[in-house]
Amino acid sequence: MPVLRSIIVLSITQIIAWGAMFMFVSVTAAGMADDLLLRPSAIYLGPTVMLVAMAFCSPLLAPVYARHGARLVLAFGSAAAAPGLWLLAGAGGPVSYFAAWGILGLAGAAALTTSAQVFLTEIAGEGARRAIGAQMLAMALAPTIAWPVTTFCEAALGWRGTFVLYGAVMLLVCAPLHFFALPRREPPKRNPRVPNSNQSASPAAVRRQWRVVALITAAVALNGFVTWGFQLVVIDLFRSFAVPGYLAVGFGSAIGFIQLSARLFDFLGGNRWDGLTTGLVAAAIMPPALLALALGEGAEWSIILFLVLYGLSSGAMSVSRATMPLVFFSSAEYGAVVARLGLPLNLAFAAAPPFFSFLLGEAGNRWTLAFALLCSLGALASMAPLSRMRPAKPG
Repeated sequence: MPVLRSIIVLSITQIIAWGAMFMFVSVTAAGMADDLLLRPSAIYLGPTVMLVAMAFCSPLLAPVYARHGARLVLAFGSAAAAPGLWLLAGAGGPVSYFAAWGILGLAGAAALTTSAQVFLTEIAGEGARRAIGAQMLAMALAPTIAWPVTTFCEAALGWRGTFVLYGAVMLLVCAPLHFFALPRREPPKRNPRVPNSNQSASPAAVRRQWRVVALITAAVALNGFVTWGFQLVVIDLFRSFAVPGYLAVGFGSAIGFIQLSARLFDFLGGNRWDGLTTGLVAAAIMPPALLALALGEGAEWSIILFLVLYGLSSGAMSVSRATMPLVFFSSAEYGAVVARLGLPLNLAFAAAPPFFSFLLGEAGNRWTLAFALLCSLGALASMAPLSRMRPAKPG
């Protein structure tokens, strides 16, 4: 049962890690801004610094996955998060504050989602898609657990004490779980180049594989630019249509449940379709979601239709982002592929929230939705040729 054990361990540690290293800021931002004499917008710039650091560190991990496997990478990242959180706990101004987020970015590249998914491909082989889907299904609980826990800890310990505690948990709980509880497996002997480790591959085959990587990157980055950007502004977007505040918050909160439903549906049907099919469906339903909200101008029916389609699209694409490379590349090549995808994707995710916040504030909801629609159409246009490049099934 090594695969099941891996899913359980990684589900636990990923929920802890995302809560301890990233999601806490939604709860602690106000207190941190007051103590550090920074604007709230500067506090929220910290996670952006983390994502940028993750973007540049991610490609460097490709040869490490190949030589040592993802288990040691996960253990190192968990241990490295502790000094970042402790520096954040002791921050006295912007220099130490943003330096701490930089360290968390280095740790996050090793300890968060990509390394967990690489490990599952190492241990599950051909069953990696279903294993990744199961682990991502559990990850949907991360905000539900992280926000109340952080609220309790901040009330009891203050935000500084909370980060000291979280650093200890990363070092004394997550790192040992990764090192001792995950099954040991000798990493396959392979060349960590991307996209093909076959030295004798023809130039045409290499060009085709690089085109696949480029199209996957474009599709996921464009879709993710919308979904990561809207995470921050969706409540303000509803308010811009004169929706009452309490309804805007309620509507925004419903997105998470719909995303979870999309992940569950994909997991239950995971043996019937692959990550590319999931991505095609996700990309196809995002434009109608944005059009419904724009044309309905915030009417209740348009918001509900937007919530359903947007939630399904973002939830399904989060699964497709992890599993689509398995359609085109072997499990042995997966680690190198996703490590290099991390650079453009994390840069896009880092830029999206401040960009959409600025656009909504300066240009209004029409331009915000128009730009999001343009991105979503670009994602769909990138997915279409990928479907034609799908490898033929053997036999």
